[in-house]
Amino acid sequence: VVSTQSTGSSGINAEYGGTYESIAVSRELEYKRRKKIRAMIEDEKRHVASLPGVHSDEYQPSLEPGTINLRSVHPTYHSPILRAQPQEETEAALAKIKEWQDKIVEAKGTDRTALLQDMISEFSLVYITDGDPLFDHKHLMSVQATEALKLHGIARGVTGYMMLDLQSDEELEDTLVRISGCTWMPQMWAGGSFVGGWRDIVGKHNSGVLVDILGGVGIRSKLKGTYY
Repeated sequence: VVSTQSTGSSGINAEYGGTYESIAVSRELEYKRRKKIRAMIEDEKRHVASLPGVHSDEYQPSLEPGTINLRSVHPTYHSPILRAQPQEETEAALAKIKEWQDKIVEAKGTDRTALLQDMISEFSLVYITDGDPLFDHKHLMSVQATEALKLHGIARGVTGYMMLDLQSDEELEDTLVRISGCTWMPQMWAGGSFVGGWRDIVGKHNSGVLVDILGGVGIRSKLKGTYY
């Protein structure tokens, strides 16, 4: 008669990938990893709180413990580009964003095609969205494109980077659609050339092409030399 009695805990757990001891060790390592990431997140939040005039929402962590987002098995978000800049340079970049945003808003009711083309030529990288890219409800996929850029260290205040808020201006959105030939928002331009809408931004991020696009306009991606 062949016994059907269990052969013991090691036999049971072999089916699930290891012994009780090995599973306990794995859980302990995972706990330490998550604890380290939480500490990094808190450290980054304290650093961000000390930055002058920067929108804090753009500095929320890309990777909360236990989550995977857009190939972001990756330490918590920070912008080494922004950190490396002198404070005066960051403030000048933020002022330039505001200057162009105000200029485009004030020109409402006129043909803003030439003005938008000038803006696109003025900056190395232009990101166009409608409202807050993290909490906007008109273009629900804004979050994915914004998260992709965050993973590369792109944030307001980086020299050469412009983020234009459409502010629900349908006339402005129509003009941009005519210029780009793309109806998807957000949109991105690099070196005066159209990169694409949110699908293209996320796709180029996932394939690694975005690293080269940024490098081509003089912006070193945070992911350069890691995944790509």
